[in-house]
Parts: sequence; C-alpha cells; structure tokens
Amino acid sequence: MKHLLICRHAKSSWKDPSLADFDRPLNKRGKRDAPQMGKMLVSHGIFPDLIVSSPAKRAKKTALRLAKELN
Repeated sequence: MKHLLICRHAKSSWKDPSLADFDRPLNKRGKRDAPQMGKMLVSHGIFPDLIVSSPAKRAKKTALRLAKELN
C-alpha cells in the first residue's frame, strides 16, 4: 500500500521584511528542527521513495535537510 506524507516547511525567518515570501530562509529554529524531523522519520522506519518540494527557499531547504537525515 502506498502512503502520502505531507510535511510543512520548518520555521522561516521574517527578519528581512523586504524579502518576498518565496525568498524567506529558514530561521535558527527551522535549521535545527528540520534535521530532527528527518531523524524522527528514521526512528519510525519511514523512508520516503520520493520527496517533492516547492521551490520556495524555506521549503527547499527543509526538504534538503530532511533528505540528508534519510540518506
């Protein structure tokens, strides 16, 4: 049976109000939490075959940090 896991991007930064929403980066907490989510997936035996991400900066960085933990 196939499963679909939907994950929201990690916490993003509002530090620079001149940035477009699409270009907002992860903040310190987001950079810390994204890999933790990957570790949590591994601990539950969840290894996605495919990761699809929005090209928005915060979403892409979250996906990359998750993927790194999943190897």
